Amino acid sequence: MKNFYAIAKEGDEPHEFEIKFFDDKIKHNRVTNEGLGAINIESYLKPATDAEYDMKFREAMYAIKPIYKVPHFLDYQFSRYEGEKTEFLAQIRYVILPRSKNGKPAHAEIIEKWLESKEEKSASIGTYTIQTGDVHAPIQIQQNSNHSSQKQIINYTTSEINDVFSALRVDIEKLDKSIREDFNLEINYAVKQLEKENDIKPQLLNIGKLISNVGLPIFTNLISSGAFEAIKPLFGIQ
Repeated sequence: MKNFYAIAKEGDEPHEFEIKFFDDKIKHNRVTNEGLGAINIESYLKPATDAEYDMKFREAMYAIKPIYKVPHFLDYQFSRYEGEKTEFLAQIRYVILPRSKNGKPAHAEIIEKWLESKEEKSASIGTYTIQTGDVHAPIQIQQNSNHSSQKQIINYTTSEINDVFSALRVDIEKLDKSIREDFNLEINYAVKQLEKENDIKPQLLNIGKLISNVGLPIFTNLISSGAFEAIKPLFGIQ
């Protein structure tokens, strides 16, 4: 089950919606009765089972505060999954959701609504995939539906991404503090990943969702920046 979930790499600061690194091992305790009332407790590490990976996922989800950010957590994990998206949705519906219903009804309700939105979208527009190699390489976006297909090649440079982020930082100064913090969290993490030449696709999609939630017309500096129009699809903005 490890492959289902986005887990931080060893030594990396975890993204807000990543599961903290735990070296694929879980700490267990072995209790031994040595007689005469003496008890010895020995700790040891054991490879994580599928159920324990699921537990780590739920723990990370339950730790998200405030609770209305849970859909963003699910979106992030969903975007990081490299297999068939329907497999991830099935994992959430048939493994995570039943456990959440037992003791976490508010989370279960959020998960059900999130699943409904994803499954409805999947049924209406077909599949949407983004394939990328090196972060500086061209990104190919392909969208298929029952009636049409579209392929677009987008080239971008680190400089162009940084220009877009600079314009975005100016625009978010007009927003409430809590919203600015959400933007800065995603932007700062994307910049770090860009410096490491890692894939920043999940961060761009998360930033795009934040932009859409606020309303694109608010971001006048971003819209007027030269690079934004060319790379706008990377933010999931049509």
